[in-house]
Amino acid sequence: MNDSAMSFRRSIMPLMTGVLAGAAATLVVLRATGMIIPANLANRTFHKFVTTYEALYTEYYRPVASATLLNGAVAGMTNSLNDPFTDYFPPAGETQLQNMLSNAYVGIGVVVAETNGRLAVQSVIAKSPAAEVGLKPGDVIVAVNGKSIAGMSETEATSLIQGKSGTTLRLEVDRASEKGRLLEFTLTRERITAPEVYTRMLRDHVGYLRLSIVGSNAAEEVKKAFLGLKKDGATRLILDLRGNPGGYLDQALQIANTLIPKGKVVVKVEARTGAPQIFTSKGPGTRMPIVVLMDRGTASAAEILSAALHDDEGTPLLGTRSYGKGTAQTSIVYSDGSGMKFTYAKWLTPTGKWINHIGLHPTNPVNLPSYASLPSLSGASLPLRLNQVSSDVKTLQETLRALGYPVDRVDGYFDPSTEQNVRKFQTEHKLPATGVVDEKTADAIESALQGLIASHDTQLNAALRLVLKLPLR
Repeated sequence: MNDSAMSFRRSIMPLMTGVLAGAAATLVVLRATGMIIPANLANRTFHKFVTTYEALYTEYYRPVASATLLNGAVAGMTNSLNDPFTDYFPPAGETQLQNMLSNAYVGIGVVVAETNGRLAVQSVIAKSPAAEVGLKPGDVIVAVNGKSIAGMSETEATSLIQGKSGTTLRLEVDRASEKGRLLEFTLTRERITAPEVYTRMLRDHVGYLRLSIVGSNAAEEVKKAFLGLKKDGATRLILDLRGNPGGYLDQALQIANTLIPKGKVVVKVEARTGAPQIFTSKGPGTRMPIVVLMDRGTASAAEILSAALHDDEGTPLLGTRSYGKGTAQTSIVYSDGSGMKFTYAKWLTPTGKWINHIGLHPTNPVNLPSYASLPSLSGASLPLRLNQVSSDVKTLQETLRALGYPVDRVDGYFDPSTEQNVRKFQTEHKLPATGVVDEKTADAIESALQGLIASHDTQLNAALRLVLKLPLR
C-alpha cells in the first residue's frame, strides 16, 4: 500500500495551463494543504470540484477552514459509493480504528457496520461495557444520547459513540426479538484491552482456543497458544471464533499456516483488474481434528479462516450463520492523522464461493439458550419495585425465571410474586432483602445470568461432543 501511494505521488505533474486564474489560485491553496493534484486538470469534473472549493473558501458567508472543505470532500467521495466498509476517518477516528485492531482503545467494546442504511452491531467484545449491559450482534443503534443517527454516515455515528474514558453515553437500540419497543442502554466508556487469544484444556485432551479479533499480533499469539495446548496434551481442538469481527488479512493467512497443511488454498482475492490472486498455506499446519465455533458476529478475516478450514480439511462449522463480509479493505493514512479505509477486492472461499451478505452456514446448527439473548438489567431504569409496569420489569421476570425462580408472570407488571422472588434472590446472595431491584441487585442478577450462560454453553458443549467423535489423524 505504501509503495503504490508513493508511486501515485511521483506521478503528479505541474499544473496545466489554461485553468481560470481563480481556480489556479485555489490549486495553490490546495497544494499548500498537502492535497495531491492530478495532472488532468482540464477534466471538467475536476474543474467543478476546484471552482466549488474556491467559491466556498472565498465567498461563504463566514470563514471556513480549508481542512473542513477537504475533509468533507473526501468523506463525500467515500459516502457516494454506498459501501459501509469504505469510509473516511478524521484523525481521532483513524486512531480509534488502528487501536481497536491492536486490541487497546477507549470505547464501549462493539464493532459496528452500516447495513441497509442502519448502524448494526457486528460483534461485542467479551467483558466490555457493551457486553456487560447486554448489547448483542444484530442490534441496530438508532440514537446516541437522545440524538437520532438516521441519515448519518458510519463515521458520523461512531464519532458520537466514541469519547473519553470514564464518560457515559445512552444508546437506543432496535432488537429484532423485541418488536414494538426500543431498548435503552447506559454505558461508561473505558479502555478496552481484551486479550486476542484465550486458551484452556477441556476434558479428554481437547484444547480450546478463543480468538477475539484478528489483530496486528494475532498470528503470533495463535501460534504460541496452539503450541502451548499441544504441549499440555491436546490432541483435538475447538477454535472459537464467535463474535470475532475479523481484522488483518495478512494475519489470517499466517494463522492459516499454523492450522492448515502446506499448499492448501486459504483464500482467493479478486480485485477489479484481473484473475483472483490465490493464497495458499505455507505450513506446517496440523492434522489435529478441529471444530470451529461461529455466530452472527463472526466476520471478515474470521470467516476466511472458517471457510478455509471447512473447504480444505472438512472442519465442521458449529453454531449459527456467520456475518457475511466477503470484501477486503486497505487504508491510507494522511499526514494530518486522518485516514481512508476502502474496499479494494472481494474474497472467495477455496471452492470459489462469495459469501458477501450471505455468510457461512453451519454444518452443525446449534443455538444458545433463549435466555442468552435477554437484555441486560445493567441498562435498566432502576429501581424496580412493586406495582411498576415496564419492559425492564419484563426483562427482570424473564431473567429470574431463567435462573430458576418461579415468578407467576412475565408480562412486565411487578406483582407480589415478582417481589417475593426478588427477596429470595437477595437473601441467597447476601443482599438486603428489600424486594426492590437497585443497582447492586441488578448487577448480581446479571452476574448470575452470565454465569448460567457460561455453564450452559450449548454450542461449546455440542462442539466438545462433536470433536471427540472425529478420528485422530
